[in-house]
Amino acid sequence: QKNVCLTSWRIKVMDGNTAIYVEGKRKDMKDLFWHSNAIMERIARNQVKTTSGSIYLLQGNIDSAAMRKEGFPYRFIKRFMYGFSTKWKEYVEEFLEERRR
Repeated sequence: QKNVCLTSWRIKVMDGNTAIYVEGKRKDMKDLFWHSNAIMERIARNQVKTTSGSIYLLQGNIDSAAMRKEGFPYRFIKRFMYGFSTKWKEYVEEFLEERRR
């Protein structure tokens, strides 16, 4: 099982507002921009698992400037500033629900 390490990471929303994924620069690929499959599980604050079973290591803080540019509300970004909290699913669900309205 390989771990993928991302820096300058951010959260993105899947088409249809059904789930989130992460995107960032891959350390092992000369900072190539890379995105994950849908996030389904939190392993640690800076470690998440995707639907395909990959584990993503998130280095440093979230790229809040990039997320602001994409129209994410500050309140949402703040909740992920230092990674994924134990309540991440609640936060995401609430956020996606608002977007689906």
